[in-house]
Amino acid sequence: MSLTVHLLFVLGYRGLGPAAPVFALAEPAPIAVTIRPPPPPEPPQRLAPPQTPAASRPARTAPRKKIIAVPITPKKEAEAPFIVQQPETPPEDAPKFDMEAARRIARENAHLRDPGKEGTALAQFPEEPLQTESKLARAISKAKRPNCKDGIPGGLLAPLYLMMDKKNSGCKW
Repeated sequence: MSLTVHLLFVLGYRGLGPAAPVFALAEPAPIAVTIRPPPPPEPPQRLAPPQTPAASRPARTAPRKKIIAVPITPKKEAEAPFIVQQPETPPEDAPKFDMEAARRIARENAHLRDPGKEGTALAQFPEEPLQTESKLARAISKAKRPNCKDGIPGGLLAPLYLMMDKKNSGCKW
């Protein structure tokens, strides 16, 4: 019954719509192409000689710029521009850096909190423990698949379990 109703609907729909317009093609018209040479260039215009200004107004000239002449000196190639004399041995009264004292002070201050946080609201919160692995490294270690040789899940039904594993999230062979 549904099939006949649909068939009648399709057949009735085909005949009801407006007809597609038919366009008649016009006869092609011939096209004529003519090539003309470019027009000759115009002769250059001659400029009229400049007219002299009126006698009542004198011509103004710009003041001349002053030029400073510097004598040319030959360059000395062998001489260095700047030389610093340093003593080869340091003076005896100069202070020396003590590496052991620096390490000792660093060990004493290693357990101290950040001095920038002291006296602020941030000093109330405990500091996070040091992490040996990043969050990404821990996620990667959890993501690896177990070895199938260690034991297949499902016991006797393991072949069915392996066939149904479509996500490839089972064990690795």
